[in-house]
Amino acid sequence: MTEWDRAAGFADGDDVIGRRQEEDEAALRMLGARPVWLEFLKREYGDPPSHLGVADALDEVIRNTGATVVVSPLGLVHDDHVLTAAASFEVARRRPGMRWLVYEDAIYRMTEGKTDEALARHREAGFVLEKAVQDFPPAANNKRAAINCYPTQLRALGDRWRDALEPERYWSVVARP
Repeated sequence: MTEWDRAAGFADGDDVIGRRQEEDEAALRMLGARPVWLEFLKREYGDPPSHLGVADALDEVIRNTGATVVVSPLGLVHDDHVLTAAASFEVARRRPGMRWLVYEDAIYRMTEGKTDEALARHREAGFVLEKAVQDFPPAANNKRAAINCYPTQLRALGDRWRDALEPERYWSVVARP
């Protein structure tokens, strides 16, 4: 049991992962999306996978689902988001013909300078990032309803979760040859 799990209202013996997947399913159902969970544990529950291992798994999901667009976090602060971003950028190199978008991680984007740092890091790694969508308007009702499907996370985040209602920014990703 981690500090975060306790802040989210879990107790020893609770199925934390199962409950969080139920919250994901409820939110995604509300948005008309279907989850595909990879077989990796969050960093706090075990040894973190390599970004290449996650990239291989993500590549397989893309191949099996026929996805034509991938959207991932920019990777600002949270270790799992940074790992996911690294894996996504790796797969973007492998699949240059696909459409790739990255978004500014809500809550973590509030940390001064982290968005600019992440953009610079990815550009230095050989990617072109162009603003794909000018700031979206504040969250629509369906997004707010989906956010409300995460009571455990909302509890742990306190008021910080409200940042998810702020306008979003996305960038198109192109791997330079």
